[in-house]
Amino acid sequence: MSPLSVAIIGTGHIAGGYDEKKLDNDAGIYTHAGAYAAHTGFELKTVFDVDRERAENFRRIWKAGCAVTDLTGIYDEFHDVISVCTPDHTHFSIVRDILVAGCCRAVFVEKPLATDIAQIEELIQLAIERNIHLVVNFQRRNEPMHQEIRNFVASQPSKLLSVSGHYMKGLRHIGVTMIDTLCYLCGYPEAVLAFNRVFNEEVNDYSYEFVLYYTGFTAVVKTTDADRFRYNYHIFEIDFLLSERRFTYVDISQGLKETPVTGYAYSGVNVMNERESQYRETGYKTSIKDAIDYIYDITIGKATHEINTPQSSWNNLLVINQITESFERGSAKLHFEQGIWKK
Repeated sequence: MSPLSVAIIGTGHIAGGYDEKKLDNDAGIYTHAGAYAAHTGFELKTVFDVDRERAENFRRIWKAGCAVTDLTGIYDEFHDVISVCTPDHTHFSIVRDILVAGCCRAVFVEKPLATDIAQIEELIQLAIERNIHLVVNFQRRNEPMHQEIRNFVASQPSKLLSVSGHYMKGLRHIGVTMIDTLCYLCGYPEAVLAFNRVFNEEVNDYSYEFVLYYTGFTAVVKTTDADRFRYNYHIFEIDFLLSERRFTYVDISQGLKETPVTGYAYSGVNVMNERESQYRETGYKTSIKDAIDYIYDITIGKATHEINTPQSSWNNLLVINQITESFERGSAKLHFEQGIWKK
């Protein structure tokens, strides 16, 4: 089979820059271009950027066929797969134009898909009408250890006591990834309550702190953003406290630490025994390659599209809207209607 043709719109960090600036001896794959290059089934045909010099430099580094500075150079040609790696606020209009043009078989777009529920509704309908797969990059859903914890929680829900998480860099930018990951691991919440927010200057958005309510436990999410810091450090951690152990995603999901519950120095008291914790490296550093493997399979018809659908992005945005509304109402607990989630 001939390689699938690819176009990448946008030539910034997530498009290829992170892989261009990797630390020495780092075997991770962190970008769209890096993942396509690591897969033998794709050929990078076209790259777009409004900056001609950046587009040409990207084309040279990643050995693309051509570089364009006008999006009609994408819409008027056919590519099997198009990656959208532009700033958040541009995703909806670019993806909509791609779907209207019908110029590909699959779109791989960075999160968030859109910032308005009606916009996502429109994209869902267009993708169905054009028979184009629309995939949003929440790569933790492709990572095996996230799948392992999801299966564990689903099989033994009564053992889960509490969940907590930390993120930074805005509710709609990185916070949406936290929401998507929690919904993937724990299911969709019954209610939400927002209790604080901090403005992040870097993304010009608020990072909210909130509680997601589930039957039998809650998930409390906090931010490390602070008004006195423009930037502190990257963090994305989720901690699961269970009746007999603890699972913690650390190192921005690159590691999973498992801590057992054991007896203490005197009888009748159990504690989390950090001295017996075990650390396992997850597959997160190459999970975008797993996402590209998945896109290849759905594009050639080997698999059905069930992961990172626009419907799951609709659900994420519903949670975001409830979080912001809860805060605006004065930290009111808001419930989700039964049957509202899109499948």
